[in-house]
Amino acid sequence: MDAETIILQGACFFCGVKTSGIWCECCEQDFIINIVRCPVCARRTTKNIVCGYCLSKQPNYTSTEVLFDYNYPGNLLIKAFKFNNRPELARCLADRLVDKLSPLVPMPDVLIPVPLHTQRQQERGYNQSLELARRIRKRLAISVNSTWCRRVINTERQSALPMKTRKKNVKDAFELSCASPYKHAVIIDDVITTGSTANEVASLLKKSGCRRVDVWAIAKT
Repeated sequence: MDAETIILQGACFFCGVKTSGIWCECCEQDFIINIVRCPVCARRTTKNIVCGYCLSKQPNYTSTEVLFDYNYPGNLLIKAFKFNNRPELARCLADRLVDKLSPLVPMPDVLIPVPLHTQRQQERGYNQSLELARRIRKRLAISVNSTWCRRVINTERQSALPMKTRKKNVKDAFELSCASPYKHAVIIDDVITTGSTANEVASLLKKSGCRRVDVWAIAKT
């Protein structure tokens, strides 16, 4: 089975065995595992403390929650979700992220999906971050605002760029429609790499009056 393109009814996405979910419990152990991370940016660390990167330059967001690392085999789910027209995968990915959240994670006033440029969304047919946010809203009863923040520059894909140029790529790429009516917002994204996109959006939210911004994502590279 080609896990990137085929999802069989009642079969595990990865190994094809019979299962009630998208993937089986056995395969889940290969990519959703307990990892010690920096509580701010979700980088792997040896201790559950703020990493050196965040100590040297605090991001505009306070904390980051992720489900798994963007490695094989979990990255196949992301690729299918984003590029192979599988928006229905948002449900299982968002549900598993919510299940993994600690009871101590503070709940926000609103979920802000990272916006796609209108041209990119027309090409793809949907915004994967919005699909995730909509499912999280159903689970946690938190409102979603997908119109407040919009992408005004059709930037190059972050994944296609060297790490050093990603921050520049998203600079001034977003704008808000009004001042913040929220005290606490969570940015929803599918994959976090350097955190440049989330940091740019978080900067706008905080400048507009939002007191706290966090990030929830499915994967971290």
